[in-house]
Amino acid sequence: MNSEWKKIMKSIKYLIVISFTFLVTINIQGREKLIPFEYGDFMGYKNNKGEIVLPAKYRMAEKFSKYGIAAVVDDSSWAYIDTKGNVVIRPCSWDNFPDEFCDGLARFKKDEMFGFFNRKGEIVITNKFSYCSRFSNGLAAFCDGCKKQYIGEYDFYKGGKWGYINTKGKIVIEPIYEEAYDFEKGKAIVKLDSVWYYINKNGKVIKKVK
Repeated sequence: MNSEWKKIMKSIKYLIVISFTFLVTINIQGREKLIPFEYGDFMGYKNNKGEIVLPAKYRMAEKFSKYGIAAVVDDSSWAYIDTKGNVVIRPCSWDNFPDEFCDGLARFKKDEMFGFFNRKGEIVITNKFSYCSRFSNGLAAFCDGCKKQYIGEYDFYKGGKWGYINTKGKIVIEPIYEEAYDFEKGKAIVKLDSVWYYINKNGKVIKKVK
């Protein structure tokens, strides 16, 4: 009885694996691969048959990721689009490129406030911060009440109070600092009451900066 039951269970598991593999194969084969092409000063996308799917209207167009989105430059700015050409999200742009993904997240700005999205273009942390740095060592510096300032053509954010959030958007180090820099090898440099310190990822002071 036990031997027969084992044979039945083994057959069921085999059928499940075969069915799953078949469905995945059908999904991959049915997915249309879009390839960037150039036409004059603009770029668009063709399928693997050479047919134009998205007309050449972008000033720049990168390859589609495995998540089905691609970074392009349209008449407004950088954007991530889906395979139908719909804008999924507009990232922040730095040095004429879309914000880099760090710890799986990149920044976007809406209504003058910063948030983060993932590689699928899904918003993970809503735009509720005056400014945020990129993630590093699992934490990102953020400020409450800082303002954009300029040195020549370069901009930066200064003022307000600074703290740190994790990749879920939770504040893990309260905004009490006058300035705060990225974490590297488990420590970051912050400024508190005009004095510079090294702190750890729990916000504990390690030592003064010489």
